Amino acid sequence: MRPVLSRAGCMAGLLSWAAASAQGQFVTNRGPFNFSFYGSDESNGYLTGEAGWSSAQIEAAVDAASVWSAGIANTPGRPVAVHFFWNELGTEGGAENILGGSASYRVADGLTIWNLGEYVWKEGADPGFTQFGFDTIIQYDLTAAGLAWNFSAAAPGASEIDFRSVVVHEIGHSLGFDTSYDPDYDDFGWLDNNRRYQGITAWDKFLVDSQGNRPASGTTGDPGDFNQTGNPVYFNGPRATNSYGGPVPVYAPTSWAGGSSLVHLDEATFPNALMSPFIAAGQMVRAPTNLEWQVMADMGWQIVPEPTATVMLLLVGGGFWFRRRLALRRVCGGRI
Repeated sequence: MRPVLSRAGCMAGLLSWAAASAQGQFVTNRGPFNFSFYGSDESNGYLTGEAGWSSAQIEAAVDAASVWSAGIANTPGRPVAVHFFWNELGTEGGAENILGGSASYRVADGLTIWNLGEYVWKEGADPGFTQFGFDTIIQYDLTAAGLAWNFSAAAPGASEIDFRSVVVHEIGHSLGFDTSYDPDYDDFGWLDNNRRYQGITAWDKFLVDSQGNRPASGTTGDPGDFNQTGNPVYFNGPRATNSYGGPVPVYAPTSWAGGSSLVHLDEATFPNALMSPFIAAGQMVRAPTNLEWQVMADMGWQIVPEPTATVMLLLVGGGFWFRRRLALRRVCGGRI
């Protein structure tokens, strides 16, 4: 069945439409990706950049993304188009702590909802929706939440945020670490107003709360109300469960955190995972852990045998340096 396209997908209501369209400052291909970097006042018709990209910044982003193509054996149906922007991402809870966010158009077939780039790569198909020019938009905070970015291939300093780690994390959301849950309507599976409920994401299919409720398209959960704000919530795909030794805890704080809840591994359990919702100054996590590769496999990705994960942290005085943990966001929500 040919997938249905969401008109604004997961992007509705959170990003402002730009008045004009312009060519990206720099376009390059690497592996399965086609990257476009938008400079100051440049727009892709959806978002406008606030600053330009240096050659070192572009090199860091492109190099970092290659960890995904190195670990995935799927052949994409066409290049996956990713657009990068610098913007001031603002504050949360009175503090400047948002480092990055991603948003994707979506397709669905009634049973499954995919982010567009995820579908193009995982399913090896091109749904033909080329009028938008991008599959995923990723934006980064201009000031690294008041700290400083490390663009080097070397480890970040104690007061720096590792840019490459954030790049890999945000692309991970576009590849499936994502939910169809809508907190405004307390239901799963919405796609658009014409064909409202179209399935759930591959990630959703393995979520389960402590009472055994699971996501179900067009409902609050099956057989009962899925408890999306009450730890514990788990991912119980067979490969991930076998790797971890039991159901894998998912980030589900008691107060819903838009862009963070239900789309990350649990922060308290996995503070050093790539798909944790936070990263600290001085911390470097530039590849999925083995557990996260197994999560990807459960979601239908063909993973290169025996994936290796590079998880490195800067050690300061014999311990981990946590000045404060800063948020990595999945931009999602709203209906049109």
